[in-house]
Amino acid sequence: YLSAVIAILVALVIFWHIVAQEERFLVENWNSTGGGTVTKDAAATYANINYNKVVPLTTDCQVAVAMGSDMTSTRGLFASINSIVSNFGSDERKLCFYIFSSNDDLSERQNGMDCVFGSSSSSSTQDHDHGHNTNKSHKEQFSSVLPSNVEIIHKKIEREKTWFPIIYTADDEAEGNMAGMEYNYARYYIRPENVNGLQKVIWIDSDTIVRGDVQELYDMDMTGYVVAGVNYWEPLRNYLCTNPRLDQIAMKTSDGRKTPFEVSKHLNNGLLILNLAEMQKQRILEKWEKLSRKHDLICLWTQSDKAFNLAINGQYKELPIEWNVGYLGSQEYHRYNDACHSAKMLHWNGAGKPYNAGRSMSLCVDQFDIYDVISQQEKGQCLPKTNR
Repeated sequence: YLSAVIAILVALVIFWHIVAQEERFLVENWNSTGGGTVTKDAAATYANINYNKVVPLTTDCQVAVAMGSDMTSTRGLFASINSIVSNFGSDERKLCFYIFSSNDDLSERQNGMDCVFGSSSSSSTQDHDHGHNTNKSHKEQFSSVLPSNVEIIHKKIEREKTWFPIIYTADDEAEGNMAGMEYNYARYYIRPENVNGLQKVIWIDSDTIVRGDVQELYDMDMTGYVVAGVNYWEPLRNYLCTNPRLDQIAMKTSDGRKTPFEVSKHLNNGLLILNLAEMQKQRILEKWEKLSRKHDLICLWTQSDKAFNLAINGQYKELPIEWNVGYLGSQEYHRYNDACHSAKMLHWNGAGKPYNAGRSMSLCVDQFDIYDVISQQEKGQCLPKTNR
């Protein structure tokens, strides 16, 4: 009996020692990645980043929108661009779309854009009536040629050359869908040099219809803010792991200082006004990289896009809800009153999209149909072959 007790005690001591060592390892690594200490490789990378670099302005764009999507969402991308152009309330200010594509998708993307909207390398000279100011039929209203003050500019996502610091995690890479990952993270890696020296850009997801004038967003004062966007109602904790180390992060929300578990809402990334200069000044990507390395050690979040909320410490400029009425692809319409007709941006985040097999579970599909150039202009041949 005594030998059995001794064996149990020895086993408990060994188990405690292993657990203590693992905990000490995690704490040491957590502190080393969170206290401003970085690895030699990371330090070398940071040394090459010039945060005070002045990028010359080489464009006459006055309002800039950035977008990108995998090829399965091409039809949605076309409709979203069409809605933005149709509701742009100026014939004089120049509106530019920066379309980010992976290396594999770039050529097919550009060919599709040219097929739908005409030449994307320069502005068209044909005039265009804005959709919200005309009673013309939809086919007349939505010309397939861009107005003279609109330009589409194609950009290649160069992950291996320009994506540093590395904010995606080992889990992201393990999923194997590198193209999908590139489109998910591309918005955060936009720098002034990627958009001809512009200091501000509006990122808009492709599963949206924009019924408001994006000038309202672009003209907002972003002084001191990295980003502006719409709050979604779920508490941030719904997307976090039950990790007590998250209590070490102080979130500076509009409701005061909170831990991540106490934040009652979260920023949705489907529409973001990005202050590119402030993004670099506050070194948001460096902060995010440190969080990602911690996540690789012990789980911090269950959805990688929610990590941006942690990287900015919950501090962002809040936009009115009508600028991102979401979950229209998951039957959440009951949360809004008359959203289909009053929203400034409709967002089909969720499984259902009005342009794929999930249309039956999508809401407000009639608003998508108004701007769907593929059906309105009979441009089915402009879609990737896999989407036809």
